[in-house]
Amino acid sequence: MMRWIKLYSFLCLFCSSFVIYGQTDSTNILTMAEYLSILKTYHPVAKQADILTEQAKANLQLARGGFDPILYSDYDRKEFYGKNYYSFFSSEIKIPAWYGIEVKTGYDAAYGLNINPENSIPENGIYYLGISLPVLKNMLMDKKRADLLKARLFVKSTEQERLLLLNQLLLDAIQSYYYWSEAEQVKNVYDNAQRIAYIRYRATVRAYELGDRAAIDTTEALAQYQQRAYQFNDAELNVRKARLIVSGFLWTENTTPALLPDSIFPQLIDSTFLHASLNAPLENLDILLAQINTAHPVINQYELKLRQLDIERKLKKENLKPVLNINYNLLSPGFFNYTSPDNRVFTNYYKFGFNFSMPLTFAQGRAELQQTRLKITDTKLQLTQKQRELELKLMSIYADLTTLKKQILLYRETLKNYERLSFGESRRFEIGESNLFLVNTRENTAISAQQKMIELHIKYLDYEAKLKWVLALMR
Repeated sequence: MMRWIKLYSFLCLFCSSFVIYGQTDSTNILTMAEYLSILKTYHPVAKQADILTEQAKANLQLARGGFDPILYSDYDRKEFYGKNYYSFFSSEIKIPAWYGIEVKTGYDAAYGLNINPENSIPENGIYYLGISLPVLKNMLMDKKRADLLKARLFVKSTEQERLLLLNQLLLDAIQSYYYWSEAEQVKNVYDNAQRIAYIRYRATVRAYELGDRAAIDTTEALAQYQQRAYQFNDAELNVRKARLIVSGFLWTENTTPALLPDSIFPQLIDSTFLHASLNAPLENLDILLAQINTAHPVINQYELKLRQLDIERKLKKENLKPVLNINYNLLSPGFFNYTSPDNRVFTNYYKFGFNFSMPLTFAQGRAELQQTRLKITDTKLQLTQKQRELELKLMSIYADLTTLKKQILLYRETLKNYERLSFGESRRFEIGESNLFLVNTRENTAISAQQKMIELHIKYLDYEAKLKWVLALMR
């Protein structure tokens, strides 16, 4: 009898000393860094985030097109009965500038038998250099300038959107990785427990055959083994599900989905892995709150939206002004060769004009300006609400992390005590001072404590990731 009990005790101690992962080859470990590198390189959402930036740059280039120089040419000729009634030629380069100014230069020629006197110009044509200037409406802001300024802000806004997309993607991926690691560790806990239960069952059967144990003890041992086998199968199913979830984040360079092989395992999340993080103090909460309000992409997006709306407001204010545009062209027969060049050039060789218009009530302009002001007020309220939401999320996660640090340190000691009780009950069973029911009870408590410890480790890392997420620091 004692020979079988000693053999059983040795095997149980040997099994319980197994490392959670049986494999020792580091080549079949997919580390978190490798996992995230694959994700950021090949995942479609990561690529879509980059496309957002490119689209914004294309939009900016489109807005800049409003300031492209324009080359214009026109030729019109009439021949009738072999006579040249008229020939008109006009060519012009117009360069839009800031503040609504347009600078232009060109050449006009007109000849023929039937030319209206007002179109009569020197035979060799006339060159001109001119400027068009809005004096009232569109001088401080016009649509082209507004579109360009808003496009520049849109580039910055899409960069914030890209960061938010990556931030959420990385949080989902990291949480899936931790869930996979937790499932693998729990599976190995129950695999180890199943082996111990099987060894105990075989030893109990042999002791019964030798007449040292009652038949009911074999039933107790078998039921315990069956329960452990059930728990192991359930844990194995969770591992398969976790692998599929992680596989959803793995893609190849051709945007082809990849399936995680069964031979690949996650990093072991244990006390050593968490040591540096648990022993490092959390950053001051006030500093983190200030960081949210000054550097968070969501807050930056609202700030950029307010700047865009302010540009829109300035544009709408222009609609409350009358239109007064002035055009001045300096004329020259030939290629700027004046007959008598002197300081009277600007008064003797020019073409000048202006146009003026205004609505009598400005009803449309006032309504559009009021709409924009209301949008600004609404956006400011949304910004205040979003800041408060982020602050509350941060404070909640911060409180969870602070408590989890204490809970993990406390539960480590609790786990050690449960393991001591289980070991002690096994020793008492060896010398006949205990029974199989108490041994199983103590072991079940210790196994549940091991699982709880794994869950606490993963929960801490999960909240650590959430803290980075709420700060938008996932990179």
